Amino acid sequence: MSIQGKKEGIFRLTGTILIIISLAFSMIFNYFILNNSVLYLILILINVPPLILSILLKLELDVITKNSLKFIFTISTIFLSLIIVTIFFHSFLMIKFVLIVSSNLLLIICWHFSLSIYKKKKLIFIFSGTGYCIIIFILWLANFVSYSFLVFILIPLVLVLIGILLIVVAELSMKKKGLLNYI
Repeated sequence: MSIQGKKEGIFRLTGTILIIISLAFSMIFNYFILNNSVLYLILILINVPPLILSILLKLELDVITKNSLKFIFTISTIFLSLIIVTIFFHSFLMIKFVLIVSSNLLLIICWHFSLSIYKKKKLIFIFSGTGYCIIIFILWLANFVSYSFLVFILIPLVLVLIGILLIVVAELSMKKKGLLNYI
């Protein structure tokens, strides 16, 4: 006897893995795109805490789940204060920095909600993934990323698009078979 929806489940899991791999690539490639060690360090300080919080929330540790609002508020405060500080330096590099930070945070949100079966969380997954793609497209169109570094934004973008497509197609197939109902 086989498990129903096994193939679709594997596709969903593969899509999620592709999204987290693209996040790792994006974080590594951002060093070359920014070409500034201080801004890259700030980028890491902004993006790593939400990623760690997301991982801990997925592990459902009692300490984290009970105090998740405090953690989210603290991380949001740190993020906003760092963004405000960088805006004061109002330059071309800062605009690129804010766009890159925002795209990484959207990708973390996309990954966090990728396997959710709740309708509202699934919408957050779709919108954050779309937002990531739009910001990356803006970075490319506005020449914030030179053509020599174009591969650094295309690799994560293609992986994210494939990951989202795998998840959506698998879930539509599961829904059609009656194996998945959004709550």
